[in-house]
Amino acid sequence: MDEMDAAPSLGEKLAVLLARDMTDGEKAIIGTNSDIQLAACNLARNMQAPRLWWISGPGGMVNPTRDHLLSTADYENLESAEAWMDLPNMIDLIDWQIHFFDFAILSALQVDRFGNINTVVVGDQHKPRVRGPGTVGISALCGLAKRFYVFVTRHDRSAFVPRVDFLCGAGHMEGGNSREQMGLPPGGPKLVLSPLGVFDFEPRSKAMRVRSVHPGVTLEQIHEATAFDLIVDGTPPVTDMPTVEELRILRQVVDRRGDLLRKFQ
Repeated sequence: MDEMDAAPSLGEKLAVLLARDMTDGEKAIIGTNSDIQLAACNLARNMQAPRLWWISGPGGMVNPTRDHLLSTADYENLESAEAWMDLPNMIDLIDWQIHFFDFAILSALQVDRFGNINTVVVGDQHKPRVRGPGTVGISALCGLAKRFYVFVTRHDRSAFVPRVDFLCGAGHMEGGNSREQMGLPPGGPKLVLSPLGVFDFEPRSKAMRVRSVHPGVTLEQIHEATAFDLIVDGTPPVTDMPTVEELRILRQVVDRRGDLLRKFQ
């Protein structure tokens, strides 16, 4: 079977949906284990955002050019990077500069009604049921970037929770203007993407809202898989799936090894 005949994998769908929301000239930061984030940024650079900057959080490299996905911490990124920043510069940009980064893209163990995220532990902190990778720079990026995106590769009641067990990435906190009242700059999560749909946040309450429903998925399925009440305005549209051209660029230019097809079905 020709590679273009294969249906898009979950990883490819998430990368395409993220890429569509990126704008030319923006600055993004990507963590170490970030196949979907990297694919999304490089797809956007090959589509509508050729001057997008993505910066390796662990390595400081800017826009390394590859035809396959590689850890952003890999030294091989050095030879094709447009620039390289040392650690003190990266710490300054990540931890101290308000709105230097236009956006970050983060996965999570849990996300709650107001877009707060948990990447640390699930359950009792002293006897956790699941341990995550920790916070690394997530707290600073959620607090200081202009916006951030959250994606999860499963949508169930253990991932979409009323309140995260450990708050390491500040979203809209308690909703409304509570984020700003707690001293954080404006920003927070813009979109949450899952295997079932795309979600944004109602402007006044800042509570999570259904933005679109993936093909073949029903609102009832989404409600059943979510442990809090989602806002639904009217009848949400069906999510536009990857086009032939988006898949061609993804598979023939960005991810020639097919990691998104192999790892994220």
